Formats: sequence, structure tokens, C-alpha cells
Amino acid sequence: MQVSIGIDPGVKGAIAAINVQTLEVIEVVDTPVVEKMYDISEMAAVIRHMSLFGVAVVTLEQGQAMPGQGVTSTFSTGRGFGIWEGVLGALDVPYRVVRPHVWTKKVLAGVPGEGKERSIRFALQMFPGCELTPKGSHKPRDGRADALSLAYYGIVA
Repeated sequence: MQVSIGIDPGVKGAIAAINVQTLEVIEVVDTPVVEKMYDISEMAAVIRHMSLFGVAVVTLEQGQAMPGQGVTSTFSTGRGFGIWEGVLGALDVPYRVVRPHVWTKKVLAGVPGEGKERSIRFALQMFPGCELTPKGSHKPRDGRADALSLAYYGIVA
């Protein structure tokens, strides 16, 4: 079996693995954090675990500043991207980087709505039954939807 792994690198991001042949979701994991800080050793453990399925491609979303985003948030986003890049490199896992506007244009074309609600809508439609809402939460987490969308992009791009 080969898998496509998608990584939304934010603190509230996620990592998703889908089967390349069947498009079945294998696993979705929220970005490992401890007290709002990246848990680097656990991040590496997640990638090692998902790699056991036979990685075809890892797609990492390029971290970038967004309009209206504060300095702390911008720094955190860049830090997360850099940590993921370091983890993938240290584990010798091949990956590619894609900017948000590139994957959203390809994957979310024709999906109605605005902003993050589009990736949530796509993920729910493409991967029915996938759990986007974490335990204790009342709404779907867009980081999970983005990670699934990035994994899908890894197959169709």
C-alpha cells in the first residue's frame, strides 16, 4: 500500500494519511503540542508511524504570513513549517512544499463557501465518516480538513 500524507503545519494543524489507490483515510492526527508548543519528538513519531504504511508522497503546506495576522502568530506559523521540514529531512522522508493558494485552487475548485469552510466542506464530502471534530470540541477543525486536502492534492497534482 502507498499513502499520501498531508501536513498543515500550524499549532492547530494536523497530519493526514490516505491510501493512494482507494482514497480511504488511514489516519488523521492533530499537530502534537504540549502547552501550545510543538512537541517535536511526537511529531517525528507520527511521521515514522505513518511512513510504515509506505509513503508515496508527503505534501507540506508552505508557512506564510496572512493579512491581519499578528507577529506572534506569523512567527509560530513559520516555526511550525520549519520544524516539520526539519523532521521530514532528519527522517529522510521525501516531501514537497506547496503554497496554500496552489493546492486550494486545484483541490477546492468549485467548492462553495469562503475561507476554511471550503476545506471542511470538501473533506466531509470526499472522505465521509472522517472525524474532523476532536473530542470535547463542538465544531470541525479546519487543520484536519486542510491536512486531508493536502494529502489528496499529493495524489491529484
